[in-house]
This record gives sequence, C-alpha cells and structure tokens, in this order.
Amino acid sequence: MSKDFTLRSVVLQDADHRDDSLHDLTFRDGRMQDCRPARDQSAPRLYATCGFHDAHVHLLHEGLVSIRCDLAQASSLAEALDLLSTYLRTLPADHPVVWGERWDESGWPERRGPSSAEIDALESNRPVILRRICGHRAVLNTKALTEAQAALGPLDPSGQLVEEQAWGLSTLWPPSHVERREALLTAQERALSMGITRVSEMGSTGALETYEGLADEGRLLIDALIYVRPERLGDAAAYRSRPGLSMGGVKIFTDGSIGARTAALREGYVDKTGWGLLLLPDGELRALLQTCFERRVPVAIHAIGDAALEQVVGAFENVTGKRPLPTGWGSIEHAELLDDELLSRIKPLGVTLSVQPNFVAQWGQPGGLYEEALGRARFERMNPFGEIRRLGIPLTFGSDCMPLNPALGLRGAVHHPNEVYRLPVGDALGVFFGCDQYHPAADSRTDWWQPGVSGLVLYTEDPALLAAGDLAQAPVRGVLWRGEWVKSVDEELWQTGAIDR
Repeated sequence: MSKDFTLRSVVLQDADHRDDSLHDLTFRDGRMQDCRPARDQSAPRLYATCGFHDAHVHLLHEGLVSIRCDLAQASSLAEALDLLSTYLRTLPADHPVVWGERWDESGWPERRGPSSAEIDALESNRPVILRRICGHRAVLNTKALTEAQAALGPLDPSGQLVEEQAWGLSTLWPPSHVERREALLTAQERALSMGITRVSEMGSTGALETYEGLADEGRLLIDALIYVRPERLGDAAAYRSRPGLSMGGVKIFTDGSIGARTAALREGYVDKTGWGLLLLPDGELRALLQTCFERRVPVAIHAIGDAALEQVVGAFENVTGKRPLPTGWGSIEHAELLDDELLSRIKPLGVTLSVQPNFVAQWGQPGGLYEEALGRARFERMNPFGEIRRLGIPLTFGSDCMPLNPALGLRGAVHHPNEVYRLPVGDALGVFFGCDQYHPAADSRTDWWQPGVSGLVLYTEDPALLAAGDLAQAPVRGVLWRGEWVKSVDEELWQTGAIDR
C-alpha cells in the first residue's frame, strides 16, 4: 500500500483538544510532510487521531481465548455448559487438555459458576479448566484437579481455585510455542482493528518471549510495554529494549477481584462471602518495593479493594518517606475502591492510577455486580475518575481484556452512574490517547500532527461517537503506525478521493 498520500478534509483530535477546522495532510514515505487548511471545506470529513493506548492488557491470553471455549456470551450457567458440550464435540479425541474462558455468573439467573461435578458429567477423561472472566477464580474437573494436586499439593476438593493457584494453571498445561505465536498475532490484529497501537502487557505467562519472537520476525506491529512477575525482577532490571518492545517493570498482585470475592476489603462483602484476600504481608510488600526502587525497576501493583489500596499506599509511603516517586516508577492497577483520604495520600506520591472504565460499563451500573457485592454506599464511591482528574493525579485507561474494547471503556468513563465522577468525552478520549505524562508508556500527544509524525488512526465518523460503547458507531478505517499501514485503508476511501495517492 502506498506510503505517499494526502488525506483530504481531516478533523484532528489529540490528547488535549480537537481542531474542528478541516485540514489536508500530506505524507511522504509514511511520514507527514505538511498540514494545511483543506482545499475543499465542503468535502465529506475524515477524522484522524493518535492511536489508543490500552494500559492494562493480557493480549497473549486474548488470542488464546480465540482457540479455546469462550463462555463470555453465555447468558446462564445452563448455556455455558451447553457451549462447553458443543466445544468438546469439535475436539479430536487426542486433544490433551480443555480450556474454557471468561465465564461470568454475575448476570446469570443461577447466580453461581459451574461446579466440578457438572464439568465431569460432560468430560471426565481429560483435564478441563474453566476460568472466570477476571482470571482470579477457576473450576477444574476431577481429572484436572488430580493432576494439579500432583504438581501443587493439596487443593480445595471442590475443584474451585482462586488467585495464585488459578493463575498458576497456565504453567501446568502451557500452550505450545506455535499456539502462543498465532494467538498473539490474532490478538494484535484485533487490537489494531480498534485503533489500539500501544499496549501494556501485564505479566501473562510466556508473554515476554512471545512478543520477542514477533519482534525478531518483524511482525510486532504495535508498541508493547511488558511487565513481568516479581520472580523475574532480574530479567526486568537487565532488559534491553528493541524496536516496538520495552520493559515496563514488575507486576505485583496484592488482592483479587470483586467478582471472585477476593478483592481485599476493610468491611466484608454484603453477601457474607468474606473480606477478600491480601496476598502479601505488609513487610514482604515493602521489601519487594524497596528492592525494585533500589534497582530502578518500575512497579505496577494490582489493588482493587480499599484494604489492598491502604496497604499499597502505605508501602509506597514507607519506601519513599512520603516524598514524590521517581517519574513513571509506580502505578496502581484498577484502584476501584478509593476514598478521599486515599486520594489525598496518593496525590503527593506521583503514582499513576491505571483504571478500567469498561468495568464500570459492565459491572458498575445500578443493580449490577458491584452494588450486589458491596452495597449501595460503597458502589456509589467506586472508580472516581472525575475526582482523580480534578486532583491532577496521573491517570491512564486500560481494558484488562474484559473485553478489549476502548469504546466500552469510553462509555464507562463518560456515562459513569455517579455524575460527579464522569469525564467529558474529549477528556476521556485524551486519557485513552495520551496517558498522563508520568506513565512509562507516555509520549507527546499534544498537536501530534507535526511534520515527521508517522502514525495515526483514521475514521469516517466522529470518534466521539465511541462513547456510546459501540465500535460500529465509528469503525476504524485505517491505521498508520511507524510509517506503515498496519491496518489497510478501506479501498473506497482511495476510490472516492478522500485519500489521494
């Protein structure tokens, strides 16, 4: 596809503002040479933006789901089991292990996930693992439980595993190198189709090596910031970046998820399922942060519940003596149950809050999972995006691949159920496009249409329409990244003259 072209009658959107006047943009060899007022101000509009940055993904896992049993569309437990039964019939008899992914009981009439016995009734001769959408809970059939116990020691006899035991299953039944490679290629194509050009990959097993393989082949088309688990801190400290691939730092878990009832709370869940789990003792967390701090390795810390957030903020304060952190060194991932006191302590630290507004769109509406689990008072205080922005705390948006969809995230940010916490659509787009300046993936997103720029996302509909939560409202018509068309421009745009060769 030609890298010499002119885009006609373009509206420009960056991380800070939109220029509604029309421009013609001329590119030579994939780089912009000139931006001038449009020759025809009455022509149909194009819209150009910088690419989305998804600040929290598991892109490798996103691709693996495409070759596994995807239960995300099940509207009931019965339907989920039917989907699994149908999937099992498609597998060859010698297929060694069965994975089902992304079940979510929060909207099911049964209000519970599958049981080991129900899976056994469908498949008992080979291991079957069904993982909840959050990844923090999994249920195994008897065959899988027996094999897992042989490797990990005694487990819950019900076959219900949470947190480290649920995550660790990928190391017991790992996908092959070929499966990982093809999965990441599939997920990368899906990301580009949504205008996502930069991702922060959060510690998936085998992700670093798979990204490196694509980079070495010249097939890594997006920019990726990779986080690894604490046991690979040495690798993170010694890592040397390559084109499109950089080390983000270490990903640390301090609690679980609200859906799995493992997010750590100051007060218990209203359905009397406990208080959640703190996964690290205070001293161990502080020692780990101190080591990362001394070795200049950034950290991204998963903390959802207010008890986990209290622990994490205290650990940051302990390591730094309540002084500002080095630029880009620390982020808190998810950070859903924040209150004013926690925000007041976070602000002077310079910590980035890496949040998932798509969670609000899916589970943070009245009568939804969050209100059911936490009660009205806590539900109404969750995910205070507007307050975070007003305080000037660095903020970035990610999806956690639940699902990979910036439109759904925009809907959660713009239509937050608490009006005080809503963001104007321009601000929400800006967070998705640019990140705040302290995030390690940040770069200049203000007036990105300067000479020499080699990346943009092209639309024929206003990208502000994505705030309805529907990618069909403003489908991506082409993606230029690093001077190459990584998503080809729709042919009709060449034919209509909206783009001149």
